Amino acid sequence: MENIEIEVPMQLLDAALICVAKKDVRFYLCAIALDDGHIVSTDGYRGFACEVKGLKKDMPQIIMPSDAVRYFLKKIPPVDRSYECHLKVDFKNKKAELHFSDASESFTLIDAKYPNWQPIFPNRLVEGVNNDDYPQFNWAYLTDFQKVQKALGGSGKEGGVRLYPTGKNTAAVIGFENTNFNHAKGAVMPLRS
Repeated sequence: MENIEIEVPMQLLDAALICVAKKDVRFYLCAIALDDGHIVSTDGYRGFACEVKGLKKDMPQIIMPSDAVRYFLKKIPPVDRSYECHLKVDFKNKKAELHFSDASESFTLIDAKYPNWQPIFPNRLVEGVNNDDYPQFNWAYLTDFQKVQKALGGSGKEGGVRLYPTGKNTAAVIGFENTNFNHAKGAVMPLRS
């Protein structure tokens, strides 16, 4: 596999960090993946995915440790996070580097297969949900999606996040409005009843 260099919007890295697992035996969930043309993250209860322009769908998975991404973003003033950073990947040695201006962070890629994330995002939205079948959600997770909306360039206030339940025991889709990435999406699993 040859080395590659791609551009990744820092706002998407920032948003993806909100949905990564903090500590998990499934170490690959403590990471952000570039997969199938998208940037994705999940902790198993909620998820984030956004198509990245210019990212090839047939490119091998790139799994970046969330700590490395977090350390990199701390080096970038918030006013500059609306730009794209460069990601250089050496697949042979499993090394990568995030770079923007004078800031950089080198790290080792996570050597694993990121889970199939597409099924947590329902293909269709339900027109209406019967109140008896309305799912219940962890409000802390819903609040985190306001942070995601803000990381994507929105205000982080009311009106920028929409919840689309798909059933009592299936993931709800989260839509983002008034951002630089209105095509980004989230998913949140309902509480068990």
